[in-house]
Amino acid sequence: MEQTQKTSPQTLNALAGASKQIRPRMDELGLNLSVCDAQGRPTGPLAPTCGFCKAVYNSHGGLCAPAAQDVAAQVVSEGKGVVGCSAIGCSVIGVPLYQRRRLAGAVVACFPTTQMLDEESMARMCDRLCLDRQVMSHLAVGACRHGAGRSKYLINVLDWLVQDQQGLQVAEAELTTLSTNLANTYEELSLVYAISGSMKVTQKPRQFLQTVCDELLEVMSLAGAAAVVYHREESNEREIVVTAGQIGLDQSQVKLLVATQLAQRFAKSTRSQVDNNFIPPSDGRFGGHIRNLVAVPMVAEDCRIGMLVGINKLTGEFDSVDMKLISSIGTQAAVFLANHRLYADLQDLLMGVLHALTASIDAKDPYTSGHSQRVARVAKRLAEACGFSAEKAEQMYLAGLLHDIGKIGVPERILCKSGDLTEQEYEIMKRHPLLGGKILGGIRRLKDMIVAIETHHEHPDGTGYPKGMVGADVPFEGLILGLADAFDSMTSDRTYREAMSLEAVIKEIKRCTGTQFDPGVVQSFLTIDLEAFLKELQNPAATVAEPNLAGEMGQ
Repeated sequence: MEQTQKTSPQTLNALAGASKQIRPRMDELGLNLSVCDAQGRPTGPLAPTCGFCKAVYNSHGGLCAPAAQDVAAQVVSEGKGVVGCSAIGCSVIGVPLYQRRRLAGAVVACFPTTQMLDEESMARMCDRLCLDRQVMSHLAVGACRHGAGRSKYLINVLDWLVQDQQGLQVAEAELTTLSTNLANTYEELSLVYAISGSMKVTQKPRQFLQTVCDELLEVMSLAGAAAVVYHREESNEREIVVTAGQIGLDQSQVKLLVATQLAQRFAKSTRSQVDNNFIPPSDGRFGGHIRNLVAVPMVAEDCRIGMLVGINKLTGEFDSVDMKLISSIGTQAAVFLANHRLYADLQDLLMGVLHALTASIDAKDPYTSGHSQRVARVAKRLAEACGFSAEKAEQMYLAGLLHDIGKIGVPERILCKSGDLTEQEYEIMKRHPLLGGKILGGIRRLKDMIVAIETHHEHPDGTGYPKGMVGADVPFEGLILGLADAFDSMTSDRTYREAMSLEAVIKEIKRCTGTQFDPGVVQSFLTIDLEAFLKELQNPAATVAEPNLAGEMGQ
């Protein structure tokens, strides 16, 4: 038999539950129920079911309770059912009660037998307990329903009821566990779904991590959450620190927390960890704002790229469910950051190739050196002035950078000719917009800017080329790029003239409004501080330092 031990509060609750469920059935059978713990002690007073038993139990000489306790002790000792008898002739039966395969106590039932209806037996009992014979004889008629011989059958009934109740408790516990697990899984899936929905490779990491921290606050019931992405040494990506909620720490303190308190803990492990009794440094850092926390490293290709931290659980302490949840989100965040870095690297490669390509075209003519880069910057600034989104403005930057790519197919003798072009040479030159579109047509990433490249020499009055489009037929992107191209041409030195003054350029643009330039585009263009912008364009260092179109990791 298993060794018994001190009864726990959980076991006492189980015993109370068993008593509550079994007692009504015992009452129907005329049996008085008592539940005892693993030491054989009753968990509550015996509750008689009829007037006869109440009178016997309440008498100063009643012996039912001691008999029930003796049977309970024997059941606990032997671990099996026991049939006994009280000093006044009542039958006492007991069966063991188990909780999770451990003996938790005993269920005992006693009942007056039909043998006690005998006049002589009744007289002895009443004399011993100082009870009225006539009253007790009357009460015994309804109370004494079972003979002593039925004890062996009733003990089986009691055992079945106990086992049935135990099975029900196990089923309820399993159902509760299943329900809890399902609720936790639902919360996890909901969070994973929400995070997955924001995992767009073009999204800024800071925005993505802010979404992650905001979602963690709600799902995990946190006071605060933080994400730190480490500086990437092989690139210019800056460190990112994102916080959400009320944690009482600024970004520098969050960085310090990760660097000094958490980095050491995760030196040899990448699994999530919980600290439900956070002890701050003796120097007073973190100001006692942190009570408990859960954290997980963000790992990509066996390299720690950051840390995700949940701070101060509002509903108590962190548990294994919280560890599992933050681990899942940490893995997702690491995948996003790794993919974003790969995307950024590819974008850097693309931009490097495009800059080299356009530089090779500009290099054919020393007077057009840097022209493509400047047109790109003007096109982007003008697109922003016209109300384009940031993404669309970046596309206009690319269009400006590549607007003359078609000149690859124009002979160098024509490109570098110092005098006027012949009619035949001019026809060849007019092919470069469509040739540029054809060259870029196979690059899916650049397809949205081809229309601007092909139409940047079209004019609203139909005098442009290569198709001579008129009015609204000219795409708006082409009109923007055309003005950007013309502005840089007029403000730059050429073989046939020096750069025009800004005042003269503005005057010329206004003069050609409605013919070469679109009035709406010109109106937006003139809202720009052109004097300051022109100084930026004339700074070679500024011309080269263009933004990374993939988005900076630190933003």
